[in-house]
Amino acid sequence: MIKLLVTGASSQVGSALCARALTQGMSVVWFDDDILNSLDASVIETAISKHQPSYVINTASYSVVDKAQTNPQDCYRDNHDVAQVLAQACHALSLPLLHLSTDYVFSGEQQQPYKEEAETNPVNHFGSAKLAAENVIRDQCAAHIILRVGWIFSAQGNNFVLRTLRQLQHQKHVKAVADQYGCPTYANDVARVLIAIIKQLSCGIDVWGTYHYSGAEIATWKGFAEAILAAAKTHGATQADVIESVSSEEWPTTAPRPAYSVLDCSKLLATFGIRQRPWRSGLVKVIAQVFKQSE
Repeated sequence: MIKLLVTGASSQVGSALCARALTQGMSVVWFDDDILNSLDASVIETAISKHQPSYVINTASYSVVDKAQTNPQDCYRDNHDVAQVLAQACHALSLPLLHLSTDYVFSGEQQQPYKEEAETNPVNHFGSAKLAAENVIRDQCAAHIILRVGWIFSAQGNNFVLRTLRQLQHQKHVKAVADQYGCPTYANDVARVLIAIIKQLSCGIDVWGTYHYSGAEIATWKGFAEAILAAAKTHGATQADVIESVSSEEWPTTAPRPAYSVLDCSKLLATFGIRQRPWRSGLVKVIAQVFKQSE
């Protein structure tokens, strides 16, 4: 039986991964956060060894982008330092490490989807910390998969879908940025991708490296918000009728965002045969789940 050790098991992707792995006949264990936050390589190595997993999957992340901008040391510790001790432990135990990274490692100056080998140049502290984590994993753990994702949403946590839903339910005027482009990504689909990769790695293929995955269809935050509005209307739960456009300049944030962070996912398809799924279908599921929980 394949046994997964998941860090960040309460995160959007982490919880989805644990649930999906169990339906696939895999065994799942996860770290107590105190062990991970200790940043003690020997303690973490001992804890991993105790569980004897087949794979370690790191979904833990300091991912509140604006908060990261004002707390760069905490962001770096929770992203880079955690990744470093996990990479060291996995290397020592000859275990593969799968790690989630972000589209925010790119500057956003490009006008076509970013391939894995494109130049990285983060514009905020979150992206810089995640890029540092990537680099230390590549340097210290040869058997690794780094999966860059972006614009993650689910029915839990603090994400754009849930924040927008709350606004739609209580405000008549809801605004969203119309000049930043990316691809919304359903957390359950990321879990599906990770499981599919693990199954193929378990067949002995040697395809370590960096890959991209996002939901299919490019959107702006405004376009994403309009899809959320349309889905919310089917539940009769919105005060607003339209999403109003604002520019990045009109909607200043603590941390700058890349204007274009669309990921090219063709390498994932060519290597693993994994296709992108439309994010809109995941969005409908998430909003239905949110309203079911509130009943």
